[in-house]
Amino acid sequence: MTDKTREKLEDIIVAILLSKTDIRKDKNGRTLHFVLKPRKIPVFIDYLERYNLHSQIVFNLSTLEGHVLPSLMLETILRSWVKNDQVQSVDPLSLRLNTYYMWMGLFAEKTPHSVAIPTDLDPSIQYTLSTLFHQQFNVPLTQGSMMQIKPFSPIMLQAIQTNRPIEESMELSYLLPNKEKDTIKQLVSQWEEERANYAY
Repeated sequence: MTDKTREKLEDIIVAILLSKTDIRKDKNGRTLHFVLKPRKIPVFIDYLERYNLHSQIVFNLSTLEGHVLPSLMLETILRSWVKNDQVQSVDPLSLRLNTYYMWMGLFAEKTPHSVAIPTDLDPSIQYTLSTLFHQQFNVPLTQGSMMQIKPFSPIMLQAIQTNRPIEESMELSYLLPNKEKDTIKQLVSQWEEERANYAY
């Protein structure tokens, strides 16, 4: 496994841990089980193919259930993050930009006025995550069983600026509250105008 593949595997494992997940143990070791909504499948499949992770993560398209197979990488993360099958601590070094975007791209849901992500994290862990999220994006992440991101437009703008993958960007665009879409259009239009002026 290359360093890049290893890093991308860590990112998706952490993204799954931040949402609703189920840790199980079989004869080969611990596995991480999760469920995706149907509209998230293109984002997920694109990620698996892009970083060649099919040997590490198994997904059933008929049940929409997946699991991360036992590995040294998974076990290392679980030992650091989990106690009694519950996330008990957060490693800031594991919360890279890609981790956050995978968390949002795979698990976030559209609401009338914000973006919400279901989670099983307890309040103290949510507080830590909210603080780290704010440091990364300068956007509030409100605690609760559905963690709320509002406003979402700065997240979308950073996705555009950092050239996030097309499937993921399409999902983020879908999540964007209608009231924030005009903000994005205006800013992107400004950027294009500035680029055009710079080119001449």
